[in-house]
Amino acid sequence: MTIAEILKMRQEASGLNKLMHMNVVTLDKDGGATVELDLTEELLNPLGLAHGGTIFTLCDIAAGSAAASHGLVAVTLDSNIHYYRPGRLGKKLTAVAYERKRGSKTAIYIVEVHDEDRRHIADAIFTMFYTGQTFEDMKH
Repeated sequence: MTIAEILKMRQEASGLNKLMHMNVVTLDKDGGATVELDLTEELLNPLGLAHGGTIFTLCDIAAGSAAASHGLVAVTLDSNIHYYRPGRLGKKLTAVAYERKRGSKTAIYIVEVHDEDRRHIADAIFTMFYTGQTFEDMKH
C-alpha cells in the first residue's frame, strides 16, 4: 500500500477512532504521524478537563498510525505517558508521533501532545510490536 492509501485507511477507521473523533492528519514514510482531536464535553473528566484516557488514546492512535506508515500491522506492546498540563474544553489537541528506533519486530515511538495555544500537554513513549502481517494480508 502507498502512504496515501494507508493515510486514507487511518482517516476512515471506525471503532474508537471514530467514536472519539480522532483525525489522522498526516503520515510520513519515515514513521511519523500527526493526529488531532477537538476536546468536547464527552472527552472530559469530572473536573471538566481532558480525561487522561482521552489524551492517552490520542497518543496511542498517533503511535499506531506512525507504525502503520510502513504498511505493516503493529500493536502496542508497552507505553508510558507523562501529563504536564490539562487539556481544556473547546481546545484542539495535536499529537505528533515520530519513530525513535525500529527493529525487525519492535519499534519505539515518541509522541508529543500540544494544544492549539502551543502549550505542552503530555509526552508518551510507545513500544509497538509488528505482527508480521501487512495491510494487504488483512484484506484477504
